[in-house]
Amino acid sequence: MENKLSAAMADYLKIIYLLEKEKKVARVSDIGRRMEVRKASVVSAVNYLKRAELIQHERYGFITLTPRGRQAAEAINCKYEILLDFFQNTVKTGENRAKEEASKIQHLISGESTEKIRLLINALNKNSKVIKVKPKSKGKTKKRV
Repeated sequence: MENKLSAAMADYLKIIYLLEKEKKVARVSDIGRRMEVRKASVVSAVNYLKRAELIQHERYGFITLTPRGRQAAEAINCKYEILLDFFQNTVKTGENRAKEEASKIQHLISGESTEKIRLLINALNKNSKVIKVKPKSKGKTKKRV
């Protein structure tokens, strides 16, 4: 479903989702501030998302996600979170670069590939305890029992 949205519309949907989580509802002004865009741009995007039945919005009113919109927004946000985790904690990219790259790639990568990255992260985290090497001691070696 989110694959049919442009990257820009997916970003708007994700911001509405995050604002709903924080404030229960989203407003045009809140979206504009968060995305650093003008009100006219937000209104245009809101109208598009409303026609696509991803949000509910009455003129000058609050913006809320429809069940279909929430599902799409959760999928978009999940991709972002997985990619962000991968760049920050697996690749050890700096926070700003990780956010920037996750934001760009989330629109290009399939759900299937994102899931494989999530599985890779889990496997690496699980195995990281196994592959850690203890430094050799310079003194006597202890017998293992």
